[in-house]
Amino acid sequence: MVKKITWLLIILFVCMQAYAIEIDNFNVQKHMILTTEATAPVIMGDYIIFTFQSNERTSFVGAAFDFDNYVKVHQFRINSEGVFILVIRKPNSESIRYRLIVDGLWMADPFNPTRTRKPNGIEISVLNIPNNFLGERTFPFTENGITHFRYRGEAGRRVYLAGSFNRWDPFMYHMRERSPGEYFISIRLPAGTHHYYFVVNGLTVSDDNNPNVLWDRDFRRISAFTIR
Repeated sequence: MVKKITWLLIILFVCMQAYAIEIDNFNVQKHMILTTEATAPVIMGDYIIFTFQSNERTSFVGAAFDFDNYVKVHQFRINSEGVFILVIRKPNSESIRYRLIVDGLWMADPFNPTRTRKPNGIEISVLNIPNNFLGERTFPFTENGITHFRYRGEAGRRVYLAGSFNRWDPFMYHMRERSPGEYFISIRLPAGTHHYYFVVNGLTVSDDNNPNVLWDRDFRRISAFTIR
């Protein structure tokens, strides 16, 4: 087990050196390495993950986006499973439009069914980003295999998520402050019942917005939820 964890950390480090942006979401990093087939773009926390694969030999895959005026080409990297992967930060917009460049050929994303067509007939892939993706809804909630957590409190705190799913590690899942006093994190969890609490400046805090509360052996309040 120790060897597996060590090798995973080494692979993550090497993989991260290949990307121009700093990815601070461990689940995104794992997704990059463990993905075995291309899918439609996936929104995971602050990031969007694009994937591509082909039965034909492919040496280069890139993407050009409307927010760059289609001038800059973002290069995909290939993982050990043969899947080309690109990770970008989620822009502050309701949707993005983009095209792929595969070995010099421009095309719409074959794994994204949502497209539009320019007056000249060129197809453009579209990814819609709902305004309420992390808006007013009951937390935690699970969507497309990803579970989203929110903590509301004072601004400028160090907030982490700890639970039965990470052996109550108080430092593994750092929650980002998207707006003053609102902290979020999105992670992939298996089906079943999970228990968790927040660690705020070193103190454990249960989720006040979750009515499912239990007590652990140390008489700390913990929150519970079930993924079906």
